[in-house]
Amino acid sequence: AGGELVAGGTQVQIDMESTWSDSDRLTGHLKNEDFFDVPSFPSASFVSTGFAKDDQGHQVTGQLTLHGVTKTITFPATIEVSDASVTVDAEFFIKRFDFGIQYPGRADDLIRDEVVIKLHIVAQPEQA
Repeated sequence: AGGELVAGGTQVQIDMESTWSDSDRLTGHLKNEDFFDVPSFPSASFVSTGFAKDDQGHQVTGQLTLHGVTKTITFPATIEVSDASVTVDAEFFIKRFDFGIQYPGRADDLIRDEVVIKLHIVAQPEQA
């Protein structure tokens, strides 16, 4: 049983208000103009362009738009397909500078160049 993955066109919208850290102060800072600038860029999006199966699971490729910048990315994911739904789990890093997120901190600050992205998506097919 199970359906099949469509190579491209799957779109995910991300509400940037969902940005979270274990510190309320840091969460607020991440949402302001120094980082994600949520008032100016309230959403991010990902549009898939392809899936490839490998020994570890799948490689997902697509266009990520974040902070007003669109880049092609590829990341590893676990994808489970059934007749009722598709479940995608992934954890990967992006470089914030690639998306114009350039907080003017010192080089030795605790601010990392890479930002972790964690996804857990459960999607159901459109009804005909």
